[in-house]
Amino acid sequence: MSDWAIGRSTADREAAVSTSGVRGAVNIVLVVLASVAALVGGLALYARSEIVDASAFSDHAVQAVQQPVLQRVIAREITVQAIEPSLPDVIAARPVLQSALQVVIGSALFRPIIRLAAEHGHRLLFERGGGNAAFDIADAGTVVSSALQSLAPKLARSIPRRADAVLLSVRRRNFADTTLRLADHVRVLGIVLPLAALALFALIILTARDRRTAVARSATGVAITGIAVMVAFELARRYVISHTYGANELTTADVRGAVGELWDVYLGDLMPWALGITVGALLVAAAARSVLAPYSPVANLKRVLALARRGGSNRARGVRGALILAFGIFAILRPTLAFEVLAVVGGCVLVYVGVGELLTATAPARPPVRPARRAPRRRAVTVVALGTVLIGGIAAGFLLTGETAKVRASSIATCNGYPQLCARRLDEVVFAGTHNSMSAADSRGWLIANQDRTIHQQLQDGIRLFKISTHYAVEDSAGGVHTDIAAAGLRLNRVAAKLSPAARAALQRLSRALSAGSFENRKRDIWLCHTLCELGATRMVDFLATIRSFLERNPDQVIILFDEDYAAEPDLQSAFQRAGLFRYLDTLESGQPLPTLEALIRSRHNVLVFAQKETSGKYPWDMNGFQWIQDTPLGAQKPAQFTCRLYRGQPSNPLLMMNDWTDIFPPRLSPNLPLVKRAFILARARQCIAQRGRIPNLILTDYYNRGDVVGAVAELNGVAGERPAPIAPWS
Repeated sequence: MSDWAIGRSTADREAAVSTSGVRGAVNIVLVVLASVAALVGGLALYARSEIVDASAFSDHAVQAVQQPVLQRVIAREITVQAIEPSLPDVIAARPVLQSALQVVIGSALFRPIIRLAAEHGHRLLFERGGGNAAFDIADAGTVVSSALQSLAPKLARSIPRRADAVLLSVRRRNFADTTLRLADHVRVLGIVLPLAALALFALIILTARDRRTAVARSATGVAITGIAVMVAFELARRYVISHTYGANELTTADVRGAVGELWDVYLGDLMPWALGITVGALLVAAAARSVLAPYSPVANLKRVLALARRGGSNRARGVRGALILAFGIFAILRPTLAFEVLAVVGGCVLVYVGVGELLTATAPARPPVRPARRAPRRRAVTVVALGTVLIGGIAAGFLLTGETAKVRASSIATCNGYPQLCARRLDEVVFAGTHNSMSAADSRGWLIANQDRTIHQQLQDGIRLFKISTHYAVEDSAGGVHTDIAAAGLRLNRVAAKLSPAARAALQRLSRALSAGSFENRKRDIWLCHTLCELGATRMVDFLATIRSFLERNPDQVIILFDEDYAAEPDLQSAFQRAGLFRYLDTLESGQPLPTLEALIRSRHNVLVFAQKETSGKYPWDMNGFQWIQDTPLGAQKPAQFTCRLYRGQPSNPLLMMNDWTDIFPPRLSPNLPLVKRAFILARARQCIAQRGRIPNLILTDYYNRGDVVGAVAELNGVAGERPAPIAPWS
């Protein structure tokens, strides 16, 4: 053959290879575009059929209201927002009202109301020009308000001023603009993009030189898209829930539970959708590789593993090591989530391998085709792509954890929120406190309440002094808590102490007889209760764990616990140890100056525990309260009855506790409202300074959030008007 012919033949082969490479690259790009279109189009199609569709939206709303946590949140909000403003003293009976409302909300009679509300809400959010009852009410309210201004000005003045602003904001419809635009896009994209994806996949297969490879590539792209949807779905769900926090009467646990239930009701079917599509695509990919040509998925996996084990350059090793290290840290921080992600990916791989092997075993024998050796550049692109995906997943995991490095005590700049307090001794600082802190209307199970807010919210609001009462109790299998009067021995609470031994035994039997659950294998524990645990109880370990978690994220805080103790010291110490708070406890030294807040924080012993009853001295952390504290009298029920006389303790004790709550059982909100006003607290504190010669260090209140207890304490500390350091969120 002539040199000319050989040269031309070589040029033709090079041109063919070049054309094939370009076509393959274009084919891959089209697969990526089609997969993206399928991903976005599938999500839009789901939203179109399950959310934007009015009937489906209403069905999901009815289903959501049957979920237990969401039902409880709705009942609580109705109680707080609709009932308590008119009858403030019923706050002590909030759990009873809430339970009754939950029964009503869960009944069949309530479902048409929910459906009607959902239909109006859907029109508000997703329909243009569809009309809405809220708009009609807003417009009618504006007309009535305007007419009253002219016809009955006295009556018009009685309408709350904020009503006009609320009506105006509703009538403007600004809040629905985003959802209306989103609905418009979803309706279009939910049809156009899936059709576009199908057209692109058809184009890929029809124009490919090797249709078998094109089918396999297309199916693999769809499978990867399905896996991405499932992983992203779980990551997004966890991110949304973990970054949702409670406020006011709603605890973080309740809000997160309600959000999780709403997510599952409205978006839960998306996971089966994605799983079905992924499995189907894997079946097609396996069939294309095994039936249409001899193929071994196991051999392919071995090649991938061999590529991963290959040494390569130092740069490649460094990248691989960084990826492995990052995923290892992610797995340590979020082991459950890491396992779920791996389980989804691993399950898809197993389906792919299993189906491929089965189809290969049943396919007719064909001459083996030696696979072309992958070019180094393509291998590098694959490695980079896989690395990018892995890094993105790990980065998302880090965002989801919400965890940051714990603040070192050596880096503190503030103490209890203010730098001015760091150099002050305990007896030079005022602590905002709550009486019967655990007895909160927002906490589940309390039939009487001295507070509105949970311990979590109290910490968030600036409460740093907690008066608690520890009792022995047993929780039955149904969740009811029953006071173990016999276990208290001689340390009886004031209710049990007034009863004869026979009456106490009868009360114990009655409590257990009324139980809805059994007591078999149920152990006694320490609970925080107000007189009797049947009226409300919080497990002491749970309460202490909340404080420990708070201090882990906010180590620049000092917490004081004042315990009306009806439990033995060894058992109390065990509770502190089980909660992980024992290592934070400090002991004051008699005859020595009190430590500064900064000293307590730097020592990492920034929790002080004072006991109301006399202690044994065998447990130094459990300090005899009235050897360190002197307080003001109990029993007052009206503002004029509160004095600064000495009640318990000695005048020489370094800390002064001002009891600023009405001694009424069961507690009531109305008599306490004047006591939590800023002016009253400041006037009484100045009276105590004049009469006792010292500032009130510990101020105990009921329903602290109904006034300005924290603001009054800031003024007494000389930091009024300054913004406290922000609190890091904790769980």
